[in-house]
Amino acid sequence: MVLLLNSCGFLPRSTPAPVADLKAGAHDGEELVVFLPGRWSTMDEFKREGFFQIASERWPDAELVAVDLHLGYYRKRLSAKRLHEDVIAPARSRGVKRVRVVGISMGGLGALIHDLEYPEDIDEMYLLSPFVGEEKVTEEIRSAGGVRNWKGEPTGDRDYSRRLWRSLELKWLEQRDRPEVILACGTEDRLVESNRLFAQDFLSEEQTLWQSGGHEWPTWRSLFREMIR
Repeated sequence: MVLLLNSCGFLPRSTPAPVADLKAGAHDGEELVVFLPGRWSTMDEFKREGFFQIASERWPDAELVAVDLHLGYYRKRLSAKRLHEDVIAPARSRGVKRVRVVGISMGGLGALIHDLEYPEDIDEMYLLSPFVGEEKVTEEIRSAGGVRNWKGEPTGDRDYSRRLWRSLELKWLEQRDRPEVILACGTEDRLVESNRLFAQDFLSEEQTLWQSGGHEWPTWRSLFREMIR
């Protein structure tokens, strides 16, 4: 996460409030599907790549919202606040009963962070190739035999990766408090090993889906269609 947030190639974008979004589907129902983009993606790609269509076929009465939570919001630690205040809380106030969040890559990380900060917001979480921490940290956990055996602790306020795993261990494993979760990843994806580790520690076999493909839209589209059947 530190590498993700501090990449020298990052060009700052503004972080307006409320966050921009792209809506489709029903606007007065009891279901909301929220799409969170990856680091190099934009919110409009969910419509272009067929995700809105797939979701509307599965949940025809749901409102669909792709949210422009780009890297700038994560750098300023505003992603969860903006998603809660600008999207989910208003939806709940107008009668939405079930919130589903679909996060791709960095968006998957955003979904996890959000569940830790606003534990009552998300009912279902669909993670596609989620970024789950720096490689050096996931390797520490793998070498220890899993998060329960791992002795690592956050070394400072900016140690996002260790903080993420420790927080999820406490909330998801010890307190057994989490939304319904499904994780899907391509077997040639550059994040597949960290995803397998994450699934091994936090999810059951029934909550995971693996399919040939890389870190790209055709793979995510195929996996998304399969995971919401």
